[in-house]
Amino acid sequence: MKMASRDKMIMILVFCFTCINSVKVEAQSATLIASEVEALKEIATQIGKKDWNFSVDPCSNDTSWATPISAARPLFNNTVTCNCSFSDGACHVTNIFLKGQDLAGVLPPSIAKLPYLINVDFTRNYLNGSIPREWAPTKLQYLSITVNNLSGPIPSYLGNITTLTYLSIENNMFSGTVPPELGNLVNLQNLILSANNLTGELPAVLMNLTKLTELRISSNNFTGRMPDFFQSWNQLQKLEIQASGLQGPIPSSISVLSNLTELRISDLNGGGSAFPNLRNMISLQRLMLRSCNLSGPIPSDLSAMSQLKTLDLSFNRLEGSIPDLADLTPLQNLYLTSNLLTGSIPDWIKSRDNR
Repeated sequence: MKMASRDKMIMILVFCFTCINSVKVEAQSATLIASEVEALKEIATQIGKKDWNFSVDPCSNDTSWATPISAARPLFNNTVTCNCSFSDGACHVTNIFLKGQDLAGVLPPSIAKLPYLINVDFTRNYLNGSIPREWAPTKLQYLSITVNNLSGPIPSYLGNITTLTYLSIENNMFSGTVPPELGNLVNLQNLILSANNLTGELPAVLMNLTKLTELRISSNNFTGRMPDFFQSWNQLQKLEIQASGLQGPIPSSISVLSNLTELRISDLNGGGSAFPNLRNMISLQRLMLRSCNLSGPIPSDLSAMSQLKTLDLSFNRLEGSIPDLADLTPLQNLYLTSNLLTGSIPDWIKSRDNR
């Protein structure tokens, strides 16, 4: 009886082991579904990508689909990533990173045919044209089309991709105004619009983007005054408004941004003001208020910014003496060029020169 019981137990264990290995083999043999393979072929044609090897499964980690990152080419990324753990038993494309590959086609409309795609990065290519309307219903979370030759207005339907948490269209030739529909992107944490030809005023609905941690809108041709709804962006850590075309003064509401580590504002047109209240920004590491028409003394409470590494207050009308910032031991770069400062150079600055 004991022998029969033991044999039965062995049979059960063998059966379970067989089942486990069967599941493992099935998972390992899962491949990209045919419709997504066809979508990738269309994308390759649209962007001018010629080295994808369609004789192997795109989810196989073949080097044509996932080139190892090299220290010799840190700005290059050639990666298609799949997820094969979905309940339908198939693999689906979730990430496409094609950075620094000199691609000279257009942004691919067929992105919309990859329903599980969430991350797209086409940074540093030569893609032209505009953002395809077909992208509007996608569920993208991360989109970077930085440093390309894209042009035309920012389309209003971009505001339909409400799943976006990261959006960068920096360093292109986009023109026209910022569409108010971008205010629908309530999950955005990073919004980067710098280095385009954008004009007009910033729409007030951008105050809806309450999750922003980074906003960069430098090097554009905006008009009107700086936005006065910083209280809605109190999670901001990085704010960059350099040579944006916007007019001063810097609004007092900027004082609520207590989480900032970087604040860069420069070349404000219009009226001037006294130095803004920044005493709550004790986590700042880089502070630039360059050519902002600031007047009056440099506030001594800058000495509370114990992590400050760079301070640039050049090209203003600041008066009086340089305050004692000797306790700012991390401070490496100090720029006070072209102001109305008087008095002698403090000893703490002279001692930094000897370090």
